Amino acid sequence: VRREYSFGERYERACLRAAMNIRGLWEEKGSSDTRLIEGLLLPDDFTVVGHSRAFSGQGRREHVIPRLVVIKEVHDMLERGATDAQIAVFIRDHVKIVRISAEECLRLDRKDQLDLRQRMPMGWAFGDDIYARLSAADIEWVSMNGSEAPPG
Repeated sequence: VRREYSFGERYERACLRAAMNIRGLWEEKGSSDTRLIEGLLLPDDFTVVGHSRAFSGQGRREHVIPRLVVIKEVHDMLERGATDAQIAVFIRDHVKIVRISAEECLRLDRKDQLDLRQRMPMGWAFGDDIYARLSAADIEWVSMNGSEAPPG
């Protein structure tokens, strides 16, 4: 019998599904794919948390922590014996998307600018502010509930 799930239950299940798929590939190949924390397994309904003040419909969905950084940490967690439930919580807490403008994308990505396309700012570690890349690029953003985003 199919049942109705709350938003929170669906979000928890999506994170767990992503964790189980990452583990499966990691066990078989020793690696996985950053796309496992994207749309099919982890829809934007759960991960988009806001948009920059400069965003006007043109730009991109920016993972506040690059997917590559998140997946590498998940692989390290697997090496340390983390459970799927622990990985799911980690995914829930670290996979967030803010929509940013094209100009802000260039500021983050370009090697002659911040060069933060697939990395976090120097000295950053898990447990620090997950929005540190946006702060480093002076990207001001508003959360989906309309409130100011937390300061970086």
